[in-house]
Order: sequence, then C-alpha cells, then structure tokens
Amino acid sequence: MCEQCGFVSKTRQAAPVLMEYGKRIEGLWSGYCTGIGVQDADGTLRMGKTLGYSKCWEEKFSIDNFPGTAGLFHSRTGWTGGPGDERYAHPFLSSDGASLGVSQGAKGIFTAECDEAIVRIGNMLLDAGRTLGSADPTVTERYTMLKDGTRVHMSDVVNEYAAYLLAQGYKPMDAVRKVGTDILEESTTMFIFRDYPGHIFVINMNQRLCVWSHEDGKSIATCALAFGDKQVPVTEIPGNCVADITADYIHFETLSPELQLLQEVKPGLHKDFLDWVRKTPETLLAHVMDNALKLHYPADVLRHVPTHEVFEQLYYDGNFVLTTKEYPGVRETDQSIRTAISMK
Repeated sequence: MCEQCGFVSKTRQAAPVLMEYGKRIEGLWSGYCTGIGVQDADGTLRMGKTLGYSKCWEEKFSIDNFPGTAGLFHSRTGWTGGPGDERYAHPFLSSDGASLGVSQGAKGIFTAECDEAIVRIGNMLLDAGRTLGSADPTVTERYTMLKDGTRVHMSDVVNEYAAYLLAQGYKPMDAVRKVGTDILEESTTMFIFRDYPGHIFVINMNQRLCVWSHEDGKSIATCALAFGDKQVPVTEIPGNCVADITADYIHFETLSPELQLLQEVKPGLHKDFLDWVRKTPETLLAHVMDNALKLHYPADVLRHVPTHEVFEQLYYDGNFVLTTKEYPGVRETDQSIRTAISMK
C-alpha cells in the first residue's frame, strides 16, 4: 500500500506542506519512489518525481520550483519491476496536461475485472491517439500489456482515462465516478484537473483517507499521522465514494450503489495489535495487519482501513515508538526507508 497526501489552500503554498506531511508517513507502508505534483497560479500542472524516498527527491529538486496552493504527494511501496527509473512513480500527468493523479494502484479483490478494464481502456486510449508515460516493453509481466507491446502502470491508465473523459465533455465528478466504476481498483485515487483550479477530486474505493479542515484549507492523507504527533479532528472519506475537496468544503457522493464493502473496526483489533507489537518489536504496519488482524475479516475484504485507524489511535494514546531506517534502493544512488513499530 502506498501513502499519499493532498493539500488545498486559498493562500498557502502546497509543496512545502506536502513534503512535511509525506516525511511523517512515507516509511509506514511505502518509502520508495517519491513524487509531488502541484497546480500553479495559472492552472498549469507540474510534477517532480524520482526513485528513492523524500531525501532523494530533495537532492534532485528544489521545493521552491513547485509553486501552487493545491498539490499531491505520493510515496509508493517498494519496487515491483518497473522500467528502472521514475516513470512508475507517481504522480502521473496526462498526455494533454489536463489531469494530475496519484493512486495506490491496487487490484485486490477486483483483480480479474481490473485487468480486463486496464487492457480494454488502455487500448482505447491508444486508438484515441493518447500516449501513456509509463509505457515500456521491458518491464515485468506483473504489469498490463497493451496491443502495442508495451506494459503500463495501471494508475497511468486511470489518470489518462480521467483526462480523456474531461475532453469528451464530462463534468469532474461524473468523470471520476465513471473512472472508478469502469476500472475497479481497490484503492484511493486523487486528481487535480487543470481546468478546475482549487479542487482535489477523489475516488475512494476501500482505503483509509482522512481530511483535516483548518484555517488554511484542507489537508488530506492516507494516515492521520501525516498531520503531526498531536491528534486533530478528521473527516474520513468513506469507501465506495467520490469526493470534491476545496479549501472551503468537502462534498462526497456514492461511487456505486452496487458495491458493498466492509471497513468497520471489529472488537479485539486494538488488543491483538498491541499483543503483536509486544512480542514482535520493530515490526512493520503491514506485518501487524497480515499476522494479527486479518483473521478478523473474510479473505476477500481489504483490511487497510481498520489497520490504519487502530494504529493511529494506539499511537496517539502513547503506546508506540516509531523507528525509521534506510535501505538500499534499486540504483546505487537511491534509498528507501521503512518505519518500524515498537512498544514505548
């Protein structure tokens, strides 16, 4: 699972805030391939991304070169056979410059449906004359092959499809709903559209996504620890919804009435979480979920939402110490990080 953040404000620059948020959570479930995308004052979308965690990003880019009051941050999970450069990092920018998107890019329980949709829609986009920045013929079979012989990152197709729908005359909320129902991803995706400044549009299928409303605007993250060590009031964007978030408001609607998704925190999760960390110091959040929490849920239910919720509350209650360590990346100049959890 990737970690991602969003920020939209009337006056405050987004990129420095996003980097601050991202550094707090990037090692929890991600820690590699870092990207920031912003919308400039004239509406232009720009991005910078690289292999490696935030330190590598700051060595390659200057945060001052990414002006704008709305933006997105993304850190992805490990490296899974991409082209060996930043093309499989997020954000993705559509070929017409109309859409900037970050996603967790997980098929999960929708694997068969998602694979079929990525091939069908990816090929349709090629036929429409669109290009996909992640396209490469040499990456592993883990990624979808299109009819031109290239393999593509599914989130690139998702973002390009959103831009295509906007060009066909779809309104933003209608476009993101169609993207979310046509391509079933067990994830959360955030977009900034060039022609709709000051908005962050969201598809949340079945993942943790919380929003902090404050005097500067709205902060968005897949883990509330992005907002600091002190707990702040957050609004959770529910699963199976699409949302429009601005500095002034949050508006969300149902994605699909046909989908029924289980997300609730079940009794016993807090105790099992604590018991696992006590007997397994310096454990990872993913290991807690896989070893201590998954037995509470059916096999076809994604468990990231309750895992994050329980972790956040136990952390804010003062139970844990977090330790971040650096690990080698896929190139000599790259590093990844992981954040381990131990009892205080």
